[in-house]
Amino acid sequence: MKLPTSTKTASFGKKPHIKKGYYPGKLLKVEPFTDSDGNLREGKYGRQLLFHFAVYKADADTGTPIEPLTYSPKEEGDKEDVVIPKFVYHEYKNKKTGEFQTAITPNSAITKILKALGWEFAEDDVDTDVLIGKWVELNIDDYTQKGREGEEDYKASTIKDINPYEGPEPGDVREAVPKTPKKVEKQVKHKAVKKEESKKMPGDIKELESIADKKKELKKLRDEGVLRDTAYNDSIEQLQAREDKVNAK
Repeated sequence: MKLPTSTKTASFGKKPHIKKGYYPGKLLKVEPFTDSDGNLREGKYGRQLLFHFAVYKADADTGTPIEPLTYSPKEEGDKEDVVIPKFVYHEYKNKKTGEFQTAITPNSAITKILKALGWEFAEDDVDTDVLIGKWVELNIDDYTQKGREGEEDYKASTIKDINPYEGPEPGDVREAVPKTPKKVEKQVKHKAVKKEESKKMPGDIKELESIADKKKELKKLRDEGVLRDTAYNDSIEQLQAREDKVNAK
């Protein structure tokens, strides 16, 4: 039995990294934090939302947004617009009853973000759709992103704080284009290869089983409070990249 070889190596795109500082930002979308199958994930305290913000370059004199900042997710290739998600709890879990309750209270973290987007606190439900396209001021900071298998750790950007936008009224600026979520790509790929799964090599099947076991172990550590959400999310993303690589064979 002869097995083919290849000189190609896996090359995963890196998360965006820009200089620390304050930038104009625009809200592109809001979505629940889910796993690759679309199931809601539960963090240490409850459920989270992802606020996806595009980061813009500002005019040096007026501070007016000019155009989206871009970066190269790979060493070579086209540039992508810088879009950074902000994780925030929108539902807290009652440890005694197991029931979820809203985190949108007068002094909560999510309420601060909503107010920065122009929302005024009220007892009515929040419609995030009307907030899409709103401008804010983003305080961007650095953090160390753990490299995937075979790659070194590197600096990436994170949203440290979100404040109301107080600059000049933005004119006609280009809309940022967010990249396609990985979970959508995986779902499409899963449907395409479903009939071919029986043809996978034994080593691939063993690898997938190992990844599934590690995901369960990480979830247990997170639920027990041993593993922080940030470390959990980074580890899951790396495992997902490995799983996608095996499924792509």
